Amino acid sequence: MTKLRAARYSRLALLLTSVLTGACSTDIIVDGDYPSALTRQLPHHVGLVLDDTFTHYTFESSEEQDVTMALGESQIELFNQIFGDIFQNSTTLSTINQTSSKKVDLVVVPHVEEVQLAMPFETQLNVFEVWLKYNLQVFDSEGEPIADWLMTAYGKTQSRLLTSEEEALNQATTEALRDAGVRLVVGFHKVPEIRDWLASQQTFGALPQGDGQ
Repeated sequence: MTKLRAARYSRLALLLTSVLTGACSTDIIVDGDYPSALTRQLPHHVGLVLDDTFTHYTFESSEEQDVTMALGESQIELFNQIFGDIFQNSTTLSTINQTSSKKVDLVVVPHVEEVQLAMPFETQLNVFEVWLKYNLQVFDSEGEPIADWLMTAYGKTQSRLLTSEEEALNQATTEALRDAGVRLVVGFHKVPEIRDWLASQQTFGALPQGDGQ
């Protein structure tokens, strides 16, 4: 093989490697809209602690193909929206140490526990499924723990006609975040420990029993 032909094959191999690597990588910054919740507001001031880990959370997977999802900005938007709808007053903080100076009644610290992603490669369709699991730590104004609530949410690509994996993955993740928002609105005050705290504040003492799931 001549040097010229060898160089040509080398460039071709490099090009193919680049194309294949690009084709097997999906990177998105999750972007969606989250409508306001129609709910009766609780007459309390909540301190919502969104730390750096939460606000910059990025999911990465390389099991079947390389996938990177930046969830931070969408999580900020969703949780600010929902807790602003649930409570009459909501203050967003970056650390739990800031709560003492804000005169809040309740402190909520959400953490991302787990993200799972599924894509049916055998169908050759851009359909993703996304599962989100959050741990919401809740404290009173004195910093005493009230509850540790594990909450799961699910989303799936709604249209099989989307032309890109990025668009399909964004749609599935946005649906999962919206599902998380609904579960927060419906389930937060039903968590037994939170319910007891609300009852002690003479706010929601007449609510029916719920299991917080």
